[in-house]
Amino acid sequence: MTLSEFCDRVLNAAKSAGRTATRVDDYAARSFPSSNDDISPVKSGEVVGLQLGSYPVLAATLQLNDRAALTARLKALHGQVVIARSYMRPAEVINAHLFLCATESGVGDWESIVDIAERDESVCRKVVWVPALDDLDKSFDAFVARTFLARPWDGDDAVLDAPLDHNRHVVRSALIAAGLDPAMATRWEQLIDKTTDDPDVLVAKLVALMEPKP
Repeated sequence: MTLSEFCDRVLNAAKSAGRTATRVDDYAARSFPSSNDDISPVKSGEVVGLQLGSYPVLAATLQLNDRAALTARLKALHGQVVIARSYMRPAEVINAHLFLCATESGVGDWESIVDIAERDESVCRKVVWVPALDDLDKSFDAFVARTFLARPWDGDDAVLDAPLDHNRHVVRSALIAAGLDPAMATRWEQLIDKTTDDPDVLVAKLVALMEPKP
């Protein structure tokens, strides 16, 4: 998986989620806006800048076979994020992300290396995709599901008659547990359903239901 292919997947996922999705060359700039000095800590072409809705994203690759190399790589990418921030609007800075695509899968203790990378949020949020060569689409979907591009509601049919809307059995059970017999609990429910009285009047009516008939 090349960096270009990774970016194409991310851009398409953002568009599918209804977000604007463009490349932003400034996020991969070699220097700050007011300087011409090349101070970028990453090599040219190793980072691609993206704008996904209100989220600035720097996309890059990551090797998973060496912890020391990972530390150095993250340090360099953090430096690039600092440069990229100078090109972002103030409100966008807090939304900055690094999307990282692993160049190997299942090499050594790679799970813990991914965990180290993602837990380090000292500069920005990071999310790592480890492509599963046997099913790239499925593994990429799992990656997207962990990002701000996720749309979990798209995978479920709308439920208009959810049990949460029908909690009468819960109320009735609570009344019975509090000491009312089932018949009285039902009468209380019926009274509450049809009354529009203020609370004091309602309480008086509920108590009256419990009083023995002459």
